[in-house]
Order: sequence, then structure tokens, then C-alpha cells
Amino acid sequence: MEKKKKFLDGHPILRRFMRRKISVAAAVVLILFVLIALFGPMVWTADPLKQSVMKKYGPMTLENPLGTDNLGRDTLARMIHGARTSLSISFAGVLSGAAIGILLGVLAGYFGGWVDALISRFVDVLLAFPGLLLAIAIVAILGAGSINTIIAITIFTIPGLTRMVRGCVISLKSAEYVQACYTMGESDLRIIVTHIIPNAMSQIIVNVTLSLGSAILTASSLSFLGLGVTPPEAEWGAMLSGMREVVRTYPMGVLIPGIAITLVVMSFSIVGDGLRDALDPKLKNN
Repeated sequence: MEKKKKFLDGHPILRRFMRRKISVAAAVVLILFVLIALFGPMVWTADPLKQSVMKKYGPMTLENPLGTDNLGRDTLARMIHGARTSLSISFAGVLSGAAIGILLGVLAGYFGGWVDALISRFVDVLLAFPGLLLAIAIVAILGAGSINTIIAITIFTIPGLTRMVRGCVISLKSAEYVQACYTMGESDLRIIVTHIIPNAMSQIIVNVTLSLGSAILTASSLSFLGLGVTPPEAEWGAMLSGMREVVRTYPMGVLIPGIAITLVVMSFSIVGDGLRDALDPKLKNN
């Protein structure tokens, strides 16, 4: 017990985060879903693609704990593989978009001038479209599929992160310690890597966490509309789409993936809020 207390006392950010019980609970939910995505197929080995006309819309049994869908496929197996698909697409898209957004934001905020003007106009064009509409337009042009969904989420993520990083860099560039680095003749690359980006990292982490929830919802929406992951691959939005016609006669087919999407999106949002409070510089002395 004493070791645990010392560990928390030595990590003020973790201590502040742990004070928000709802954020801790949300983090536990996210960890659980990640573990399900990583190790679930090893524990529940049922084939998510195996069809059986005789078992369609089956009830919950020991053989099929969450029942079966409209093609007789095991819902639990599809939920597990759907978690892997949904989370991997979202993480890949957001991390790719974050890398590009950070680069563009740093360039715009640090160098200013025509570089800032060019990048800002590019961001303005992307922000002119509602997020989901932009993703739909991208996938409609590129075609359905997991890779194109990742590309859509990547482009969907870039403008918000670019604008946030640009604002942080402009603020940090005028700080005294950065001006001192200029005076000592440090290179722009060294200043950006060792001073600008590390001091903006807390806001970047919060933004990326919140973007992951939006990415899950976007990927599920695209699949629901038939523009995302292509059948028969398991994905939560596609599972909702396949069962929407029987929502009144077999509501569990819609409720199960719907609850999973809701839990993950809400958890990312709550964890993001918790990280924002924990990483707030104004609270460092608390």
C-alpha cells in the first residue's frame, strides 16, 4: 500500500487523473476493449464468417452467447473481430492524421509568412466541409474498403490538429526560453524538436484522444452507409447496417454493436477530458 502511495505521489499527472473516478472508469473500459481486440480471437475461436441459414437470428446460448445474425454468424465472434477492425482503423487513421497535422501546424506557426498562409488556406478548405460529409466524399471518390476508410479518417483529422498545433507554436515561439535559444544560435530544427513540440505535447495528446472517439464514430458511420469496411469483414457499423431491417423483431442485433460503439466513443471523450485536466499547467502545483 505504501509503495502504491509513493508511486502516485511521484507522478502528479497520474495523481490528478486518478482523482477523476469517471475518467479512470472510462480508461478501464478502453483497456478492456483493446484487450478484447488483441486477445479475444485467441479465447473465442469461433469463425466470424461462418454462415448457417438454420441458425439465423438465433437466441443466446452456450454455443452462441450473444446469439447469431441474419446469416447465422456468431455475434460474439463478429463483435470481437469488429473491435479489432474498428479500433485498428481508428488508431491508424488518427495517428497518421496527427503526424501530418503536427508537421503542418509546426511549419505554419513557426515560420509564418507565406508558409502559414498556404497551410491555413488548405486547412480552411477542409474545415469548410462538415467532418462526416468530408469523410463520405473522400470514400465516395476512392471507393469502399478499410484502407480508404483510414485515408478518410486521416484527412478528417488533419485540419483540427493543424490549427491547434499552429496556435500552440505561435504562443510558445514568443516565450523567453525560445528567444534565448535564438540568441544562442540554435538551429530551427533543434528548437522545434527540443522545445516547441515537447511543450505542446500535452495538448496534442488530449486532441488525439478526443479524435479517436470521433474516428470510431466516423468509421462506423461509413460502414453503416456501405462506404466503409466491405462485407463480409466484421465491423461494428456494418453489423448495425446488416441488422437495421429487423430492429423491431430482433433488437439485440442492433443493441449489441450500438452499445459497444457508444461505450468506446464516450470513454475516449471522458478520458480526453480527464487528460486535459491532468495535463493543465495551472494544476501542476495541486
